[in-house]
Amino acid sequence: MKKRLMIITAMGFVVFLIFGTVWGQKNPTPTLNLYEKRIAYLKEHEQEMTDYVKSENPKVENVQWDWDSVEIETIQPDAGGIPTGDKYQSLDIEGGFNNITDSNFVLSFGFDNKTLYPNMKHKSITQPLRIGGNLYE
Repeated sequence: MKKRLMIITAMGFVVFLIFGTVWGQKNPTPTLNLYEKRIAYLKEHEQEMTDYVKSENPKVENVQWDWDSVEIETIQPDAGGIPTGDKYQSLDIEGGFNNITDSNFVLSFGFDNKTLYPNMKHKSITQPLRIGGNLYE
């Protein structure tokens, strides 16, 4: 009787260990955080972003994006230093154009409140196209 109880207990312990090991394993594929997902989303829409920049200035033939420059900031609208309205988030990405080393601009997006991803319909160039600090016309 004692021998049977010891065997059942040992088997139960082994089953528990196997189940615990399988249950406790993490998903082997790494999960992306929201920031990385937003960058991936922008990369999926890179052509749309490029077309937008080109449409703002007909002299722009191609665009180079600086994916390391992506910043998300919370903005508080104000009127002369007095806060007005609700805070909102903005995503900015820097880029260059026409393969010119000193060229730069900043494209900004609002966020879609439902998906928390950049809203492709609400984008604007917030830092105009420049070369070496001078406006590109």
